[in-house]
Amino acid sequence: MSGTCRSADILDPGLTVVQNVARSAPTATENQIRAQLARFLFRGRRADQRAGTLSGGELFRAALATLLFAEPAPQLLLLDEPTNNLDMASVRQLSGALRSYQGALLVASHDVPFLRGLGLTRWLRIEGELADIDPL
Repeated sequence: MSGTCRSADILDPGLTVVQNVARSAPTATENQIRAQLARFLFRGRRADQRAGTLSGGELFRAALATLLFAEPAPQLLLLDEPTNNLDMASVRQLSGALRSYQGALLVASHDVPFLRGLGLTRWLRIEGELADIDPL
């Protein structure tokens, strides 16, 4: 998937979370998909919810799970304030998923603990002028 994507661009609201992931990962088994979704807090019946019924935070998690399990996976993720609208458990799950991501990440966030937890190798801070800080 390329270009700018929002949750609404990635997920079909009429399909379940499992079905959306399966659409982007056609060779994955249902067990593999459900294991991936469990990492994003979609366990059991929650993975069988239609995307159109999910909250904003759930939509983000489902879209990210879909992207990370896609065949092929994207080589670059651009995330703008990814922890907004997420509870603490979701932030922890997101951190774990992004730490295992093999591609490049560009993350804009004010959530310094979250950023530190990602193990990023390069930091840029913008406060009036651009400052290169390595590490924060």
